[in-house]
Amino acid sequence: MQGKLTEEELLRIEELEADERKEDEHEDVIELALLLGRAILESGGEMQRAEYAVDRLCRAYGAVDTDSYATGTVIILTAEFENGDRTTRSVRIRKDSIDLRKLEEVNALSREFCATAPPVADAARRLKEAMARKTATLWQEVTGVALGSFGMTVASMGTPLDGLVAAIAAAAVMLLGYYLSRVMNKFASTLLSSFLASMVCVFLYALGMGDNLPTMIVGEIMILIPGLTLTNAVRDMLCGDVTSGAVKFLQSLMVTLGLAIGISVALVAAGGLVSGVDINAVPPGGFGGDYYPVVRSAAGVVGALGFSLYFHIDYKRIPFALASVLVTMVIINLMEYVGGVNEIFFRTISAAAVVTLIGELLAVKFRAPAMVFFIPAVLPLIPGGDIYLTMSNMVYANYAEMASRLLVALKGCLGIGCGIVAVSVVVSVIRNKSYKKLLNRDGIS
Repeated sequence: MQGKLTEEELLRIEELEADERKEDEHEDVIELALLLGRAILESGGEMQRAEYAVDRLCRAYGAVDTDSYATGTVIILTAEFENGDRTTRSVRIRKDSIDLRKLEEVNALSREFCATAPPVADAARRLKEAMARKTATLWQEVTGVALGSFGMTVASMGTPLDGLVAAIAAAAVMLLGYYLSRVMNKFASTLLSSFLASMVCVFLYALGMGDNLPTMIVGEIMILIPGLTLTNAVRDMLCGDVTSGAVKFLQSLMVTLGLAIGISVALVAAGGLVSGVDINAVPPGGFGGDYYPVVRSAAGVVGALGFSLYFHIDYKRIPFALASVLVTMVIINLMEYVGGVNEIFFRTISAAAVVTLIGELLAVKFRAPAMVFFIPAVLPLIPGGDIYLTMSNMVYANYAEMASRLLVALKGCLGIGCGIVAVSVVVSVIRNKSYKKLLNRDGIS
């Protein structure tokens, strides 16, 4: 017969059981932190935001040391707790989208969790509910894409009729992409969507609708052109996230190549309907004549309104986002038509810096991510047409024109990235120095 356990043995068992419970709790904290980081990235948040939020959450729940690393495809987290328990975990990022309303909600939850450290199970439940919640209907997205394509087409010297054709084709792209993405990878769905939508433009153009086919085609594929991804790639590399930036850069090139192939095949398939069309043709002048700068500004605001709907910006934030867009258009018009500045780098860096500063100030006021306010404002700056024409000229073996378009596209993206990074770095330094004293904030803006 086995004897009773001594008091010392019982105490040791209790300690072991307590250590096991702590280890389980620490595992749950790490899983919660990775879930938070994943939610931020899958909503379109920056790598730095995800890493910062993950580290702060772990420390709020007792971690004494953390090390996180985020890319566009994975987050790796190592956390050490007071008892010496050190664990490394990772999570895959499976979505590549921008949902700024969801990002704002997740950002608010991050601040709350870091400030109050609620039970891990409750925090995980609320976070999963936020991730699963739908923030817009498909038809709201289709409407947004149509408005965005119309505005960007007119802002790119197209006529209102060009914009209408582009809007119809863009709506088709949106619907096709929504269903094709379920059965195809992104490259294949992009290629097929651009082909079919371009055929819509071609046939409407052949029927006498629209004045400039290349302008219409670029307008209708604006939603597919990875200009924002390429800009973010440049931004990541400027911030030192070279791996993440390189991955995004390659992703954007593959998507653009799919676009170029799809559109090129459509033009070839259309044959005599569009014979002799120059893909590099530029409209002779902007709609509105001497008032084109005003028309372009108004069209840019309409386009940004559309993409604000597409990116699911909270309705309360849209007026501020549109005001930032108007600032962008005014700066561009003043530099181009008054100052005579035609170099795309100087135009984009100036406008991007100003609207990023506005976005950062609004982020402080409303305790929302700055991206909510400046992303719509930088969209008119993205050289989407040049990105597409780079690949399109490569497909047609027009290598001299390809090199020229590539240089313009890279300078535009570099200007946007430099403008955003320069302001963000300055704001970050100021914030870090006076975070508690001046802002009294618990999360990140």
